[in-house]
Amino acid sequence: MGKLRIGIIGGGGIAKFHLPRLRERSDAVELTALADVSPAARALADEFGIKGFVADYRELLSLVDAVLICIPTHLHAAVAIDALRAGKAVFCEKPLARTIEQAKAIGDAAREAGTPFQVGFVRRFDSQWLAFRDAIRAGRIGQPVVWRDVQYSYGLSARWFCVDEEGGGPLLDGCVHNYDFALHTFGPAEWVFAHLRTIHPKNTALDTGTATIRFASGDELVLTWSWGLPDQTGHFRRMDFLGPQGLVTFADDGSLLVNRGGSIDTIKVDRHSLTKAFADQMDEFIEVAQGRTPPRAGIDEGFASLKLALAILDSGRRGGEKIFMRDGE
Repeated sequence: MGKLRIGIIGGGGIAKFHLPRLRERSDAVELTALADVSPAARALADEFGIKGFVADYRELLSLVDAVLICIPTHLHAAVAIDALRAGKAVFCEKPLARTIEQAKAIGDAAREAGTPFQVGFVRRFDSQWLAFRDAIRAGRIGQPVVWRDVQYSYGLSARWFCVDEEGGGPLLDGCVHNYDFALHTFGPAEWVFAHLRTIHPKNTALDTGTATIRFASGDELVLTWSWGLPDQTGHFRRMDFLGPQGLVTFADDGSLLVNRGGSIDTIKVDRHSLTKAFADQMDEFIEVAQGRTPPRAGIDEGFASLKLALAILDSGRRGGEKIFMRDGE
């Protein structure tokens, strides 16, 4: 088999996380083309030695074997469907789509095409997140557990993240990693409720609030996130896990601290685990696109996390109404 010809659709921020590893994998990959409506993205193509640069992604499809979809969420469906119908392997950034209807259309196209499809849930490759998953599943702090995640930030790289019909705000675009990983760790969700609001005057999405997810296992995920604070506020994130036999927290170097009644065990983790996770994710996509392995996260996983995210937004709009999750909805 010759080198896998890859096209990048979208030359924004997330593409810059994937391109370094793809360039390193010149043994298996040819970075063939980049598509972006902005002429400024040509500089990114030049930086990574990508000879083909087009404004219309459809011109790219005949040149490549596989594509990376790195564009705003609400545009995923149309591009993914065109790529699938052209017989291309697809890596699609998370979330899978902005609406359930869009996600179903992608799923239908993928099943009809029969070509590989991977969703960009990079935390499935993150050794830090995998370490706390292993600790929980091994019963290190007992179960059920409460996973708490508090985050706030300002200065998003693009305004579309907090435009409701485009990115959906943090409880969709940001927390979708948590939803996917929690489903991966705990199994199916039972119900959700959320208290959400919009506090930044330029945002139309629900940009701030708290959501709780109860899983059928009895475990819970509690999220308090904001992308609505004023400029120059800074960035903060803190996670921990509470269980009947102790808790898991994080040291300054990213290592896990398993505290069982004052007896603390340290699980060392590479502080650059997320950087390596992006590289490992691209290594897997090469294998997926070549038909050598199934993806860790595909259409079904992308659909499940999106369904959960949209239920949380729905609960937020209904003033915190509890929404029960049912298979097949």
